[in-house]
Order: sequence, then structure tokens, then C-alpha cells
Amino acid sequence: MADVVTGQDEPQRPRTGLREVLASLNQPKIALAVIFGIATGMPPVLVGVTLGFWLRSEGIALAAIGMMSWVGLFVSVKFLWAPFVDWIRLPWIGRRLGHRRSWMLLGQTFVTVGILGMAFTGPSGNLAPFIAFAMLTSFSAATQDIAVDAWRIESAADAEQDLMASAYIFGLRSGYFLANVPILAMSAVIGWNMAYAAAALGSIAGLAGLLMAREPDKPRDFKPATGIRSVLSAMVRPLKVFWQDHGRNNFIFLPLVALFFVPDGLINSMVGPLYIDLGFTGPQIAATRTVFGFPATLAGVIVAGLIGLRFGSIPAMAIALILAAISNVGFAVLALSGGDKLVWIGAAMFEGFSAGMATAAMVAWASRLTNPIATAAQFALLSSLMTLVGGLLGGFAGIAVEALQAQTGSSMAGFAAWFSVTPFAAIPPLILIWLVSKRTKAA
Repeated sequence: MADVVTGQDEPQRPRTGLREVLASLNQPKIALAVIFGIATGMPPVLVGVTLGFWLRSEGIALAAIGMMSWVGLFVSVKFLWAPFVDWIRLPWIGRRLGHRRSWMLLGQTFVTVGILGMAFTGPSGNLAPFIAFAMLTSFSAATQDIAVDAWRIESAADAEQDLMASAYIFGLRSGYFLANVPILAMSAVIGWNMAYAAAALGSIAGLAGLLMAREPDKPRDFKPATGIRSVLSAMVRPLKVFWQDHGRNNFIFLPLVALFFVPDGLINSMVGPLYIDLGFTGPQIAATRTVFGFPATLAGVIVAGLIGLRFGSIPAMAIALILAAISNVGFAVLALSGGDKLVWIGAAMFEGFSAGMATAAMVAWASRLTNPIATAAQFALLSSLMTLVGGLLGGFAGIAVEALQAQTGSSMAGFAAWFSVTPFAAIPPLILIWLVSKRTKAA
């Protein structure tokens, strides 16, 4: 059967079990995908969810916290410079390490500088340098992410993309965990500044992976720039190739990518403030996420990989999106419960499982949309779309919650109202998934 994504005969999907999926982590490229996932997963959380905890603990208003989440939008616009990551070979280190690995090293270096800068300035004094270092961290992390995604896709055959994506997301969610739970626990003991300084040690994972990784065997043509026309050509070419590959299907594919994570984006910046306002401490949050949330996330990644290998990414995406939307309601129940511990555990596990599954399923499907001619630029465009709409709308979440709190006359009722409304954002992407599924069956 022809695949609506590739236009070619769909590769036979192996009947792979859980044991085989876990055993495959012994393959060097699969294990390296996990390592690179850890390295790229930590920085966005440090300028996103974890930063929300820090800012709220300093007494900063919800509206300001929501707007500070826009610092992370560099990840959503990385497609603007991704063509140059495909096109420009870095001097000296590009020849020594290879094209993809040299860009990964450059991004990792400035991520470390940015995180250390945030640690040594802090938000309680002059916010300007703190925001500047947060922006440096976000921009550098986005650049690193471009190169890592290209390395991951180019290192795997088409039939391996689901497995490679699951391994990468396994590491990515581990990075999310390491940039959140241990930092929350350390902040209660050594303070937020020193906790962020310790988080900079996450660069060790990225550097270790660089030393062990092999450059993908993809010949590249590094012609020197000859003027503005060359620059514009480098930016436009990936889009032309993408349109040639998918044609009118783009009117379904691109909106689906853009809207898939909106339900998550609408609540991400408000989960931390909800926990703080409920009176949960850093060690309590760390313990709950360690014992319940993180294992559930990894389970979701594995389940998405199994479903993807057996049935394809589309069923995995549909199931994950439904679960992710429902999981938002768990935080509404938590707010109304006044912080009941059992409700909290259930909400954390449900959210973790659905988030891990959704991310793994979408990344696997989007990876197969790219063309080897412009892997970095095309996947950067897709992954930018994954976060752009949700990130923009999420920046207004604090304003919305404060308005609902004023209307209801209750802090927790305002939170609950917001978390209860956001699942409806899953309806448009579910319709698009259905349309993609119909096209796949008709192909």
C-alpha cells in the first residue's frame, strides 16, 4: 500500500514486542538518541516550566510568568535559521567533527553559558540580564535541537524512524525530568541560583554523546555564499522541496502539526503556579514526579513506540491526543480538591503518560515527512510549528487565569475553569488526524 506521507510503498512494520524495543537500546545509534534527547530536553524546561516555579516563588505575578514563557518561543521560530545549519559548515570544527556534530557542539556550549548566566544573575534583582541569559539559553538550545533532529533522522532508515523517535523522546522526557524534579528538590536546600548552576552539568550528556556519535553518511555540498540570492535560496529551497514532496496534503499536514500540542501549550506555564498556590513544596513536587510522573512518562513513550511499530504513527497520535486533552481536566480536579494527595498522584501519572505518548507519536510521524536534502531545515519547520501556536496562546494563560479568578471570586476556581476549558482545543487536530487517516486508507 502506498504511504500518503512518502508516496512510496509503506515498509513492513515488524511485530515488535516490549522486550525487543527495550533491547534495541543497546544499538549505538539508539542509545545515542537517548543521550542527545537528555541534552536537548533540559534547556527548554529550565526557561519554561521550572522557571515558572522559580518566578512564582519570588512572588512574581501570574501575568508576568505567562509572558516570560515567550522566551521559549525561539524553539518555535528556529526554522528561520535552520536552513543555515543545513547550508553552512562551521570553520575548523566542521571539518574535525563533521557537519551535524559541530553544530551540536556550538549549541551545547552556549546553552551552558546561558544557564550559568541565569544562575548568577537571578530574577530578584535586575531582570534585564536574567532575561538576556534566558534568551541566549533558548536560542542556543533551539540551534542544538536543529542539529540533533537532523542527526537523528539522517542516522535512521525510514522503517526505523518510529523506534529512533521513541528512543529520542525517551531521552527528551528524561531531560525534562532532570531539569525539573532534581532542580526543585535542590532549590529547597541550596537555593534556586545554585540549583540552576548545577543544572548546567547537563551539558555533560551532550558532550559525551558527541564523542561517541558518528557523523551521518550524507554527502553535502557546501558552496560559498555569493550574495543575497544565495541566502534567500538557502531559506526557500527546503520549503520548495517540502511542497514538491507533499503537495496539497500540506493543507492537512501542517495545520495538524501546528495544532497538535495546543492543549498542552495552554496549561504548561500555569501548572507550576498552581502547585505553588496549593502550598506544595519543592521536595514534595520532586518526590511526586520522581515516583509517579516520570515512570508514567517513560511508559507513554514506550507504548507510543509499540503502537507506531505495529499500526503506524496515526493511531498512536489519535489515542495520545485524546488522553492528553483529558489529562488537563485532572489539574482542574486537583485545584478544586484543595491539593488532595491522591488526586495529585493520579493527575501527575495521567499527564505524564499522555505527554510522553503524544510527543513520541508526533515526532515519529513528522520525521517521516522530511526529505534528506534538507533534513534540518524541514524538521525545524515542523517542530517549530509544534510549539508555536500553543506557545503564543500559552503566553496569555496567566491573564486568562487571573480574569477567571476575579470572575469566580476564588483562586482555585479560576485555575479549575481554565484547565477545564483547554481540552476543547484538541477537537481541530483530532479532525485533521481523521482526514489524514482517510487519505492513508485511500492511497
